[in-house]
Amino acid sequence: MHKHKCIFVHIPKNAGTSILRAFKDFGHRKHAKWYDFFEANAYCFEIYHKFAIVRHPMSRIISAYKYSISGGNGTESDIAIKKVIEAKASNFNEFVEFVLDVDFIMIQPLFQPQYLYVYDRNYNCMLDSILRYENIESEWAMIATKYRWPSSVMPMENQTKKTSEEDCYLSEANRLKIKNLYHLDFELFNYTDQ
Repeated sequence: MHKHKCIFVHIPKNAGTSILRAFKDFGHRKHAKWYDFFEANAYCFEIYHKFAIVRHPMSRIISAYKYSISGGNGTESDIAIKKVIEAKASNFNEFVEFVLDVDFIMIQPLFQPQYLYVYDRNYNCMLDSILRYENIESEWAMIATKYRWPSSVMPMENQTKKTSEEDCYLSEANRLKIKNLYHLDFELFNYTDQ
């Protein structure tokens, strides 16, 4: 992103592939946190425009779950996650009840809280812009035009197929569990639990 003097912090399952395509970047996805960029080059981190896309935690977890049970990209680690999930759960509600816990979300990048990519230890946002997945087309058009990035039209790619309400059923206890596990994503990014 040196050519465009920006740093895209790619949080998994938040339209990152689409952003990379908008920049004509066809390389591998890099799910690095803000401090990885800072440590790699503090000078560029200070002067470049830093941005990320966040997503409602519930929507993101459903997307990550569906991606995982489909085998992801077919890599060894993606297949391993699929096997872990399938050994303990046969649907999304069971996944939340029997698999999703603090240890799982901290070790599996697809399920890590979004704030870890954006905030420092004192809860200071370290990026210049936070775009919302829910408004990505309009927000992308504005920021891409403002900074003269190559495409102001978002090429939506790698989208998870829509799910039926039945596929995403959650008991009240499991809905509360997600709210508790991801409470800082809800709070720091101003999402409601609905």
